[in-house]
This record gives sequence, structure tokens and C-alpha cells, in this order.
Amino acid sequence: MSTQAIARLQKELKDLSKNPVEGFKVEIPDDTNLFKWVVYIQGPSGSLYENGIFKAEMNFPEDYPNAPPSMKFISEFWHPNIYPDGRVCISILHTPDPMNTDERPEETWRPILTVESILVSVCSMFSDPNFSSPANIDASVEMRNTPEIFKKRAKACVERSLNNLPPGFEMPKPKKPVVQEVMDFDPFDQDDDDFGQDDDDDIEDDEEEPEEDE
Repeated sequence: MSTQAIARLQKELKDLSKNPVEGFKVEIPDDTNLFKWVVYIQGPSGSLYENGIFKAEMNFPEDYPNAPPSMKFISEFWHPNIYPDGRVCISILHTPDPMNTDERPEETWRPILTVESILVSVCSMFSDPNFSSPANIDASVEMRNTPEIFKKRAKACVERSLNNLPPGFEMPKPKKPVVQEVMDFDPFDQDDDDFGQDDDDDIEDDEEEPEEDE
């Protein structure tokens, strides 16, 4: 297995565990397999999925982060951009394809993106589905033509997601709020806030040079 992929996944898992993001929880079901994650996503406030906690799996390729992971909801989820079997269809999980004019390159996967980037994008998709290329055509048509029926289905998904949570399940207490923009991976991120700081910063700007004697 790629040592680059393992090192990258270890760092991302450590970061998300140490500084959990509001609305997300990540777990490794098998300590011997870092390439399979279980994630829980809380439905964003104001969306049809508000208060639901939906379980999904992420499977990472051996050449991660050069290639994106796949993602599949285990919880029942009725949404235009999620296939009936739970697979998530979103641009950030696709590599750039010049033949696909429906996706802009900047919306697709890049190695600088992270698991957090994906989770934020999926959370945004809850409230803002893409109707131009639906994965679930029936859900897409229903949401546009009979929204009240769609709302009832979404509410039922919320209730089932909560009923199927493991006993004693709790979402982590976040140390930082969810960010509504795609987060990039910074390979040079340091814990020391003073890393690279200019030594001249300690010199007061208003310090005056002594006047020369006449």
C-alpha cells in the first residue's frame, strides 16, 4: 500500500479527531484498514434533512490523494444526487474529465482537497441539489413537481436515521464551526503559530534613532 496515502489519511484522521467539525463524525471500523472510514453527517439547519444523522462509508484508493474516495450512504437517503443504492454523485468525488461539460474542473477532485472538503460539499448538497445531472431521477422529478411528497419522504429518512443510530451514540463537541467553503489540505501546516515569523516583528515600528550632536 502507498505510504503517501497512509501518511495523508493518518494526518487527516488525527486532525478531524483532535478538532472535530460541527455536524460531522468520523470513525475507523477496523484499525488495520485505514482506507475505509465510517462518517456521520448531521442534516444542516434549515434543510429538509435538519436534525437527521446519516451514516455513510468512504473508501479510499491506494493512490489517494491523487484519486478521490468513493462515498455511499448506509442510511436511507432520498435525494436527487444520491443513487438509490446510496452512492453519492457529486463533482468533488470525480476526477476532472474534459469530455464532461457538466462539471467545471475547479469543482472536481484535486489532491489538495481533504475529507473535510468532501463532507462540507455533501452537507451543502443537502440544501442545494444539482438537478442538471441527477443520480436519482425519481427523487429529482418528485422534488420539483411534488415538493410536499418529497418533504414527507425526507422527513421519514430523518426519523429512520435517528432510530438506527448505535446505542449511546453522540456527535462530538466541535472545536470549530462548519465552514461553508471547500477546505484545502496544507502540507506545510504547523502547530507552532510563530513558524516562519519574521524576527523583525519584535522591533517596534515607532522606535526612533538617537539624534546626532551638533
